[in-house]
Amino acid sequence: MNNWSRREFVRIATVGAGAGIAGCNALSPSGSIKTDSETGRTSQKPARSSEPISGRVLDIEGGEITDAKLKAIVPGRGSVAETTTDEQGQFEVVEVDESIWLRATKTDFIGRTVAVAPGTSPRIRLSPREGTVALSFGGDVMFGRRFYEDDHPLEPHFQIRPDDRMESHQTILQYISPLLQDADLTSVNLETPLTTTAWRHPSKRYHFVSHPDAAPAMADAGVDYVALGNNHTLDALTPGLDETLQALSAAGIEQSGAGKSSTEAWEPTYFERRGLTIGLVSCTTVTGDQYNIDWSADDNQSETYSVSGDNVTGIPDTEQLTFSGSVGVAAATRDRISRTVSEVDANADVTVVQIHGGSEYQQEPTDKIRRLTETAKTAGADVVVNHHPHVTGGVELQDETLVAWTLGNLVFDQEFWSTFPSYLLTVHVTADGIPRAYVDPLLIEGYVPKGVVDKPRTWQLRETAALSSDEFSLDHDRLEYIAKDETPARTATRTLDGNGTIYTRNSGWVNRVIDGAESVELGRDLLPTGTFDDPDIDDDRHEGPLWRFSRGADSNGPEFGYDGSGGIQLSRTADNTERSVLTTTERVPMVGPTTLLGQYRHETDTRLELLVRWYESTSGSALDSMLIDLDRTTGWESLERSLSTPEEATHVRFYFRLYPPDDGEKRVANFDNIHLVEWTESATSSDKDCDFLRVHESSTIEFTSSSQSDEAISWEALD
Repeated sequence: MNNWSRREFVRIATVGAGAGIAGCNALSPSGSIKTDSETGRTSQKPARSSEPISGRVLDIEGGEITDAKLKAIVPGRGSVAETTTDEQGQFEVVEVDESIWLRATKTDFIGRTVAVAPGTSPRIRLSPREGTVALSFGGDVMFGRRFYEDDHPLEPHFQIRPDDRMESHQTILQYISPLLQDADLTSVNLETPLTTTAWRHPSKRYHFVSHPDAAPAMADAGVDYVALGNNHTLDALTPGLDETLQALSAAGIEQSGAGKSSTEAWEPTYFERRGLTIGLVSCTTVTGDQYNIDWSADDNQSETYSVSGDNVTGIPDTEQLTFSGSVGVAAATRDRISRTVSEVDANADVTVVQIHGGSEYQQEPTDKIRRLTETAKTAGADVVVNHHPHVTGGVELQDETLVAWTLGNLVFDQEFWSTFPSYLLTVHVTADGIPRAYVDPLLIEGYVPKGVVDKPRTWQLRETAALSSDEFSLDHDRLEYIAKDETPARTATRTLDGNGTIYTRNSGWVNRVIDGAESVELGRDLLPTGTFDDPDIDDDRHEGPLWRFSRGADSNGPEFGYDGSGGIQLSRTADNTERSVLTTTERVPMVGPTTLLGQYRHETDTRLELLVRWYESTSGSALDSMLIDLDRTTGWESLERSLSTPEEATHVRFYFRLYPPDDGEKRVANFDNIHLVEWTESATSSDKDCDFLRVHESSTIEFTSSSQSDEAISWEALD
């Protein structure tokens, strides 16, 4: 067993022919910081400029695919470059200066679109086409409410223009449309009626209502089916449901989960795709039983409901709406799920069940959702997709059924930190089972979903892997299940020495702490963004997604970062009367002690401070706070501040604040590579979302990497 010293670079070489690409370097994760043994300073990463994307296209078993076509796709502009693979399956897309979608296609294979950054070396795997259909699933979709409110200059968001709603809806979806269009069948949970009616459910506090123009925009983007079995389909009552069904039908989008009776709401929708019949069922556990007017569809319901126009904007006070109590959404019960799924299983080659329920903002399913999922699986479901929590959860293979516990939001206006990360789940199905499944990370920025590279992508993959079953293999660039892959995981055991030394992860994860567990803390970065690179696929460059600051010509970009790939600059002059502030867009949920890590440069005598506030919820005043003056620097210096969490705190927010100078020229402060690490005591089981280790005394740790991974297991000590 080897020992690793405090300052040593921790690396275990990968063996095997698949370790690299001839003439191409493996991609280094964006969060890595190499230690310079001579100076003790951290070395700089190369700036992202116009750099080629060089990689390989492989089949599912790792063999090269020749003459595969590659298209570089920029949202709003379409294909901007094309190439083909050579005899070794290698390709190069030259002169790329922004993150793009890269689509690989080949006759007799299912195409694959991936998010890639300039200067990287993606390995794209294609599945054989014969007898296989690709299904993609997105999370909750809603185009209303704050989409029509003015945005804030410090927190910009997309605003739908009433005079051009169709183009606005298309713009919202354009950044992920290349991904949505990849599958043979793409589904989302439509958590809103599409209507112009002013009628609203009289008892509900929140109404999610969107315009019918969303339907053709979704169809253009690649959506084929929407699940309506949820708790917002009846927000605009029966006029809203009727108009929703009309708008979807006109756009060519199929649906299930709602109707004028329970029988109609439970009616499956069938698709014919490449010789297979796909049956889809949608239902919900959230049926409004606490209200006088619920939204559960019931057969032979004799009761009728009446709603007056009183207090309904746009409806005359004298008008009254009367409708049958049988109208509504499919109410999920074990008996009804069992009967319906068994019926679909008998009529279709592939059965998909979508269940809307669980606890909001919780990644783990409730016992009820677990039981209903088990019922669907036993009755013959091949895929069970759950939604409602608005946050992403794990994916599992249970016997021969693929289960997704929660897909989070896809298009939504929520402003909670945990609702911003998202992903699209793709499942390859045949008449005999599921040969492959994978997730593509997304980030919701200003209510708009976008593909991501670098840290946000890696962050979401690790987060999802930690909640998923072991059948899903993880590396920095992908999380996927491949049937019949029996390659054992790679492991390495090492002893780490330290006195509070923090190690950061490049690749591989802590499988278990063998000895000295009491001396090791596992750390998870709570910030999906913070390197201030250009991590998302959109029209903006280095815009600092999920961060609040005064945006301008001298505030964000490569020239302001430590590593040349992006940073934030605060600036003040004597004419300013207020501080310049850098903070997260929302409060960050946390439960344990945290450490704020990063790099900053502040070479003047103007006051720069760090303010930390803790809260007991997403709203309300602070429980406690801490104010720290940050020293003047000579060049870039590291920042490491341990933060003790008050007992009742559940959220934290920190603020870098630069004060105006009394006189003289403009003063600035720069920031880069910000991490908020939440620590937990070390566990003896695998912890795939652990990004950091803090070692207090000698400890023996087993590290693991995926059997699919082409990377080394690599961790580095922070200086």
